[in-house]
Amino acid sequence: EMGAIILIHAKEIDKHLVTARISYTEFNEVGQAFRVGRYPIHFHINGNVTGSYVRGNAIHHSYNRACTIHAVNNLLVEHNVVFDIKGLSFFVEDGIEEDNVLQYNLAVYTRQSNSLLNPDIQPGSFWIVNPNNIVQHNAVAGSTHFGFWYRVLQNPDGPSRTNSFCPAGAPMGRFYNNSAHSNGLYGIWIFTAGEPGWIPRDGSRETGYCSGNKITATFGDFIAWNNEIGVEVVEGGAIRFENMTLLDNEKSGVELIHATGAQRQNGEEYGAPTFKNSVVIAHSKLTEN
Repeated sequence: EMGAIILIHAKEIDKHLVTARISYTEFNEVGQAFRVGRYPIHFHINGNVTGSYVRGNAIHHSYNRACTIHAVNNLLVEHNVVFDIKGLSFFVEDGIEEDNVLQYNLAVYTRQSNSLLNPDIQPGSFWIVNPNNIVQHNAVAGSTHFGFWYRVLQNPDGPSRTNSFCPAGAPMGRFYNNSAHSNGLYGIWIFTAGEPGWIPRDGSRETGYCSGNKITATFGDFIAWNNEIGVEVVEGGAIRFENMTLLDNEKSGVELIHATGAQRQNGEEYGAPTFKNSVVIAHSKLTEN
């Protein structure tokens, strides 16, 4: 299980020493199993990469993920199709990554891998560890586990580890007009094991979002069909799910578990998640036969 890789890495961070424009290319039998960092497309600790993009590519039968965004900001990833990917397909890695745009991508059959990190055993097609990125107009189908997994840490991990930056206090960039169907577990999962969860705030980058007033983050215009659960948040703050269509999900359309900040009443004004202006259908005519 050994294939080609592209690694984009500059000697110094935030110096604009590297620009990569990868477009309309087929990647087949790529990536290297059991080797951290050996991914088909890997932007690695470059900081601001304004002007770089990954556009219109087909990545399939990968042994180790599809596109990795590691300690990188302002990268555009759009109009790509990925299929039969072992491990996390679109992988935002440490938690300091911001202002990246992932849009108009299709991920089909992201599957379990035992060759890397624990999350790869139950992968998401989109794995987001800093919410201050733009994720819009994407579709996920047929993953073994999750469509979109927001695993928002209190502090970054990996090479970017620091106590002066707090992804779990970062605001939402944008999550809009995405869909997930026929995945083994959840369409959206917001969960970080062993930590209090994501509580969005209005702090600044200068303070690393480690302080500030609680604000609302919105997941909007999402379709989840034929998953085990449509949407689930575990221990989250004022996270709003709005204009959602959730149908034919096996166990439930939406689950809000251990809402952080809710004491006697639920709702955004009490710092708790909300679910509004949405439609949940237990069993539709699409699956009646």
